[in-house]
Amino acid sequence: MQSLINRLLMVVLAIAALVIVGLVGWRTALDHFAGAWTHAPEDAPWVLTDSAHELVDSAFADIGKKTVVDYRIDVLSSGQPLAPGVKVQAQIAADNDKSGSPLAWLSARIREHAAGIRDAPRADAEYLSRVLRQMQAMPGDYRGWLLARDAVYGPDGKRDDDATLDYVANDYVVWLAEQAPDRLTPVVSIHPYRRDALDALARWAKAGVKRVSWQPVAQHIDLDDPKVAAFYAALVKHDMVLYLPVGFHSADNGASGWIGASVLRAPLAAGVNTIISIGGADSGDGRAVMPGLFALLRDPTLGEHLFIDLAGVLAPAQLNSVLAPLLQHPQFFDHLRYASGYPEPAIAAAISLDALADRGFIDPALIEPLRAIYDVNPMLFAFVTLRQVHLPATELTLPASVFFRS
Repeated sequence: MQSLINRLLMVVLAIAALVIVGLVGWRTALDHFAGAWTHAPEDAPWVLTDSAHELVDSAFADIGKKTVVDYRIDVLSSGQPLAPGVKVQAQIAADNDKSGSPLAWLSARIREHAAGIRDAPRADAEYLSRVLRQMQAMPGDYRGWLLARDAVYGPDGKRDDDATLDYVANDYVVWLAEQAPDRLTPVVSIHPYRRDALDALARWAKAGVKRVSWQPVAQHIDLDDPKVAAFYAALVKHDMVLYLPVGFHSADNGASGWIGASVLRAPLAAGVNTIISIGGADSGDGRAVMPGLFALLRDPTLGEHLFIDLAGVLAPAQLNSVLAPLLQHPQFFDHLRYASGYPEPAIAAAISLDALADRGFIDPALIEPLRAIYDVNPMLFAFVTLRQVHLPATELTLPASVFFRS
């Protein structure tokens, strides 16, 4: 039921946003509701208040010689072949002419604006520049994992361009990471239905790539398909990690579906180290994902291969259903990994500081300094905010080990 309510709320918010756009103007609405930040990341030393500086310093106080590792940064690409080795057709040029539903179109415009994209012909370059500038402005070392998104493939192994709306080529993501190897690491995406899936996996493994990402709902992957089991075996053979979402997901191409925790048993039993992100925590018909995840983590054989990235846990709809249960189980903190889910935190409404304070996750006195940090660096804002979060009515916070890696 909660998932249904959340989906209806999204539709209502989209309609309301369109009405507001009509009243106050498109650009003004985007500046207020999408990317509400007003300063550049480099401005932080001059524009942040003393209390904001203190929060940033506190967030990095125990970094030492370690690095903040952001396990999820999504790539926004308009299909431009910036990389010399990426051909125009590799980006599925037809994708640029498809916008999906009106809600998907609006969602894409909001993400782009929040991510600092202002000039459509230079969108790809603007996006990467904004990402790197935010990382460079961090007071400590910061590395992010860039996720590619493969096309949709049918059970016959043929690419389905009509269903492919948001595609980012592996070659492109690898090339991006090569431009800033001290900041960025690529995560490729290989659809298991591809006729060359296992060969492609071996090729990327040989090239040194260690992670693979799927979006089963958007990519139409049936996780019970025998082809998927063969892919799990290949991942283990090449010692590669799988990124996989669970919970309820709605994709921009109109697909939606529920991925229960039970689907993780197959890759975990095969020995695949699996990093999951959590979407809607309940299906709307009584199914919930968190109990199943905790059951897997308690299994000594399966749990050792399961890790949870924290992208999206600060969203208002996730606070009680995902963030609170995770904080209530400190015995599993070793299985948590920091992830910003950028560019999501750059969207003005993605993280509600008022909701965090009202529900007891942060001190209300932190709202203003945290807002000041968002105003200059949304990526830093997401990190500092999560470092301040505590289990309501307690002083239990996430340990440094969730955020920092040697």
